[in-house]
Amino acid sequence: MFFVLPVEEGKPPRRFPLVNILLIALNTYVFFETASQPDFDKLVFHYGFTPAHPHVQNVISAMFLHAGLLHLLGNMYFLYVFGRNVEARLGSFTYLWVYLAAGLGAAYLQYSIDPHSKIPMLGASGAISGICGLYMAMFPWAKMRWQFFFLIFPIFAIPSRAIFVVGLWFAEQYLFAIMAGSAASGGVAFWAHVGGFLTGLALYPFVFVDKPKRSNG
Repeated sequence: MFFVLPVEEGKPPRRFPLVNILLIALNTYVFFETASQPDFDKLVFHYGFTPAHPHVQNVISAMFLHAGLLHLLGNMYFLYVFGRNVEARLGSFTYLWVYLAAGLGAAYLQYSIDPHSKIPMLGASGAISGICGLYMAMFPWAKMRWQFFFLIFPIFAIPSRAIFVVGLWFAEQYLFAIMAGSAASGGVAFWAHVGGFLTGLALYPFVFVDKPKRSNG
């Protein structure tokens, strides 16, 4: 099985990304606490965000539910790669509310596209998409690479920059969203990814503080 992951090549931030680590820990804890429950499906319908029955509290709880281990690992990897430097630039408090705001924006766009859907939405990907959007705006020329794997073995890499890596990812999500048309395709709420990303970009002018930039190699 072949797959590809974005890898950041710059130096890690000097500031410890406390909130980002706590978000990863909380998502992981909730997953292992809920995934083994025999009534997991009921938990999803109770705590997931269902457009046909929208509740703000469900938007928040849905951000910490994941449908499977691969779902969790993929989201947490992206959160780790992109979140730590965004938090270092914004500060922990601002980073947290931006993360939550991106999750709200993701849910809102998904709801707007198909408000009658009875399929519950769950996962941190909408909020993480917003963090990816902010990362692209803050560090557009940060060195990254596309790392290709066969099973768990790295085989080759393509050097790139953040604006191309994240920009291509967003273009892919938007294309899949257009093709899906409404709620989800293959169990993925692509419009939520689009909504979270656009929310992150929209918040950028309000939260960005021009601090000395770290070296990106």
